Parts: sequence; structure tokens; C-alpha cells
Amino acid sequence: MISSSPASPGFDRRSFLKVGAWVVPAMAAATAVTATPAWAATPKTVNLALQGPQFGSSIPLFTPALTQRFDASEPAGTVIANTGTTAYKGTIVLTLEVDSRLWKVTGFTYDTRTSAGSAAATFSGPTMSGNRATYTATFTATIAPKTDPFTGVLVRPKATFLGDYPNDTFAPADTAYTWRLKTPNDDADTSDNVWKITAGKAVSAKPFGGALKVKWAKVTSGSGSAYRPSSATLTSIGPNPIKAGDGIRVSFDAAIGGGITPKSVTVNGKAVSKLLTVAENTVSGGRRSVLLKLSSALAAKDVLSFALSYSAGTSGNPTAGVTSQIGYAPTTANSADQRGVNVSYVNQPGS
Repeated sequence: MISSSPASPGFDRRSFLKVGAWVVPAMAAATAVTATPAWAATPKTVNLALQGPQFGSSIPLFTPALTQRFDASEPAGTVIANTGTTAYKGTIVLTLEVDSRLWKVTGFTYDTRTSAGSAAATFSGPTMSGNRATYTATFTATIAPKTDPFTGVLVRPKATFLGDYPNDTFAPADTAYTWRLKTPNDDADTSDNVWKITAGKAVSAKPFGGALKVKWAKVTSGSGSAYRPSSATLTSIGPNPIKAGDGIRVSFDAAIGGGITPKSVTVNGKAVSKLLTVAENTVSGGRRSVLLKLSSALAAKDVLSFALSYSAGTSGNPTAGVTSQIGYAPTTANSADQRGVNVSYVNQPGS
């Protein structure tokens, strides 16, 4: 630094040389400083980057006005890759921010893609800010250079989905989630330490759905027994109606029943006739499946109630592995506009 600084006024280079013996300590100190100038710092060769895990799923949700639907992404995981040329060895601190009304996280696992397999990360959280919950995973790992979504460290949350009906309406922006990597000191590029996933584009929708509640009967046949529904209620979720032609499918062991006759059919407590009719009755593998079709629509919040009367079955012992189920069966199967799929069917007790 002395040799590169301009000489101060009146400074005599020759006099400096003459008194060199007296200034050796100062020269030594100056030399030590100039040996490692800022511009000569070692280049950073580790670059940790958050990348997609190359798997995952989306979940259909609806806007609060129930006029549009959109796909929200599942926070299935993220990969910590190292696009640099030097391996990273040390502590990883990673956070996941989600909407607390949509997801609950109870832990994280990390997989270094080696024979060691996955392991539990140290878990903490949530830290709350309004409806936003932030969870933290901490672990120690070695991340090899030139790794990618298939070879980097895979981190997965243990997450529970909370957005089933009736909690299935959200503003699309609220369903976004964000992974953040606490930047190591030797990370060459911090711009890829944040990975935010937002909802898909909202499209027009006409949401509808049906919620079932069921009572069961256990019927003896031969030396065994099996369940079948004895009565049920179907509530139209809305806001759009359950359509005429939609149905209710009842399946049960053929040993304990043949045909089905709907009895005591009411809508909102008022008796109706010929609303439910048998459209199908088939048997396969010891399981009987009967489809009851609606002859007219059910408006939003309408409650259809009915009992089921059974004719004689094939008798004998029930078939092993055959269980009973009753479910709302829209004419348009697997419609993206259907709400409340989680409450649209009921399995027999104990299944």
C-alpha cells in the first residue's frame, strides 16, 4: 500500500532510504497487509440452490365467492442442489412458509441420496404471522458439487392437508408456499436460495357436491356376517344443485342382499315419491353394486333422507375381503367442480 499511495508533499524518497534501518518494523507491517488485498480473496466455489423435486400434486380449491376454482400445489418437498465446483459440508437451515389454514407441518425428513437413506431433521415451529406459519428444518449434510434435482439433498415435510370441505375456499394468493435456505457464508449466489410456488390460474366454475351420513346394519349370513347401509341422508353442498340423473351407489356383500328398495324418502322432511329409482344392480366377485338415480334435482342445502329395504341375498358365508360402501355418484364422474369429495362416500364401520 505504501508503494501504491501518492507521496505526501515534501516527502523525500532518498531520505526514506537513508533511514531505512529505523523503519523496518513499519515496512514489515505494511508488507503483511498488502499480501492479502480484498481483490485477491479466494473465489466462492460452493453454490447451494433450491430446486423442484420433480414430483408432487395439485389440489382443486375454490375462491371465496364459489365462482372460480384453481389448483393449489402441495408442498411435497424441495431439493438442495450444489451447482458449484466444491462440496458443501456443514449445517443446513431451511424454512417452509405455508398458510396455516391449509397445511399443518409436524416434521421434516432429509435424504442425501446415498445408502444412508432419509433421516429426521431437527424441527421447530411454527412461527406465526397472521395466517402464515413458518416451520424450520435443521440438519448437517455434505452436498457434492454439480448436483441437481435428482442427486441433491431431498427435504420433505410431514404435512397434513386441512383444506377439505367445508374449508375448501381460499384466495389463490393465500395458498402459495415458500422454501427459504439460510445462506451459508461461502454461498456464491444467494438469488437461488428462495423457492416460491403459487397457485394456478383461477377459471370459471360451478361448484356442487353431496355430503352423506349413514347408519349401518350388521347382518348374519351362514357362519359369518357383513355390513350394509340401513338408512342415509344426502345433503346438497351447493352452491349449484345436485342434478337430476345423479345417483347414489350402494355396494355390499351379495350374500346378505339382492335388490334394494328405497323407503321413507323425504326432502327437507317432506315425503316425496319416485325420487329414487334403481338404475343398476350387478354382482362381481361377491360384491353387489346397486345404483339409485335421482329423478329431480336437489337445490343447495336440500337434505334427502331415505331408508333401504333389501331382498334376500345369495345366502352362505360372506366373501372374504368384500366390504360395504355408499357414495354420491354424479353423472359426470371426477368433475373438477365437485366439492366435498371427502364427505361424498362412507365406508362400513372399521374399514
